[in-house]
Amino acid sequence: MSFDNEHSRPQDLKTSSVVPTRRRLLTVVVADWVIEDGSIVPPKVGDTVSVALQFHRYTPDPADPRTCTVRAWAQPLEADTAPIVDSDGRWWWTIMLRGDGWSAVCRTPRPLIEHVEVTGMFFAHTELGSGTARGLVRRVQLMTGKTTFDPSTRSWAAVADEDIRFTDIEASPRWFDRPDPPDPAHAGHRVERQLGVLIELDLDAAEPAPLRPRVRPGVISSGGGVLWVLDRQLPVLLQIDDPAGAAAVTEHLLPLSIAATAGSPPRGRVVADASGCWVVAEQTVLRCTLDAAGALEVRRVDLGHRMAAATACGSVLLTAGEGVFVLRSDIEPLRVELPTARWVAATSEGFVAVVPAVPEDCAAPFPRIYRMVRIDLDGTVTDGPQMPLSFPVRVGSTGDRMAIYDRRGVAVSIGADLTSTPVPALPGRPLTFGGAGGYLWMTTRRPDGTGKTGWWPFDSSDEVPAREHGRWLLVLLDPATYRVVAAAAIDDPEPAVTIDAQTRVWVATKKDVLLLDPAGTLVELDVAARLRTE
Repeated sequence: MSFDNEHSRPQDLKTSSVVPTRRRLLTVVVADWVIEDGSIVPPKVGDTVSVALQFHRYTPDPADPRTCTVRAWAQPLEADTAPIVDSDGRWWWTIMLRGDGWSAVCRTPRPLIEHVEVTGMFFAHTELGSGTARGLVRRVQLMTGKTTFDPSTRSWAAVADEDIRFTDIEASPRWFDRPDPPDPAHAGHRVERQLGVLIELDLDAAEPAPLRPRVRPGVISSGGGVLWVLDRQLPVLLQIDDPAGAAAVTEHLLPLSIAATAGSPPRGRVVADASGCWVVAEQTVLRCTLDAAGALEVRRVDLGHRMAAATACGSVLLTAGEGVFVLRSDIEPLRVELPTARWVAATSEGFVAVVPAVPEDCAAPFPRIYRMVRIDLDGTVTDGPQMPLSFPVRVGSTGDRMAIYDRRGVAVSIGADLTSTPVPALPGRPLTFGGAGGYLWMTTRRPDGTGKTGWWPFDSSDEVPAREHGRWLLVLLDPATYRVVAAAAIDDPEPAVTIDAQTRVWVATKKDVLLLDPAGTLVELDVAARLRTE
């Protein structure tokens, strides 16, 4: 039956055309350092990119191509959080703006809430504490400007907004040209500098984002022939039996919350022993024990205080933060007579802890005074010497000793008897640092042959792994001699490291679980392929 005739529709009704929708375009400033440190792949026209976004409220010349006015839904980034106070005493509120297809973190001198209209600029930033946008790159413009050198500060002055020039290019450079300081240094000498790129994102033309893997490793610990891996955000614990052999992987769900963002450090800590593991997360500690049939039994201990450090002597856990507690699997938590502990390490008979001599929120910034204490398994506290430490402080536990390094050059090893022994300074600047088994480990930047360290931890440029293998280096050290045991390229500057009973070194990054072999190669353990799904 056909309705296509003159009587099938009213004669006086005019048909209407579909109103075309405007494409959602976003203009984003990408500073040179954001590309050079690998936070974003160099944008290229025609590529789909994901960027972490911050929005700066700013009103320069309206003709500035970086400026835009947007509407968004504003809400505090974290509920019940006081404003930040800058060096001039001004208050700044941290707000999450959610727009049509994008979100961005904004610091504002006036608080915002609900529907708002703001003027400023979008900036690509690092992952932590930022919003997101994903789009097809429609345009790339190189930002350049002339700047002058200030001999008194030995730095280049900022380029004025009106002096920035924008030049269309097909793709952003990976590395940007920077002028060398004039020699002799003098003021008023103007030179050209590349500042970054300005990109235009088409939010409607982006390719679909890749799906999140079932597990994104956060922390890892080995005990009793089992690797335990906790997801960075999800309350998911992996049990990996015989990891160097058949590597059977079992997934366990835990009674914990879901972390909203993939922050760093990860959401909790895992401390393994012969019969299971402890999971320390937020204000809760979970005792996870394998029964005779291999099933996981979970006992929850709510301490009511946020914990920041944990270590174990056998199956006895010491956890510290807003309070210090000794936990056993079969008795109630024992509170130690200490207000807090900043760092903790296990010995063969108990624990060593570093405790602020003055509450840290009342102490001078540099240096702060800490005291060394020994904590026995029954909670008995023995005081040791005091020590001034300046941040950042690096602490690693190796067997019965705790190695401590600070920014002023303090380098000591604290024993179970609380005696301190000077040790050599670290041969390279660590990004992260820790101890595993009888080794110290650190991550550091790739060497370029300059400075006091030269090509360390390698002997020459020929030994440095290709950059595509990893942007950073993981270095394993002998704590007695600081000899490099192994060094490997890694794609995560803040991994978790553990050593099993066979002295195999296991590493968890944001993407993978890896085995570090003596040759300095990280071999992936395909967790997803070995996961039991029944």
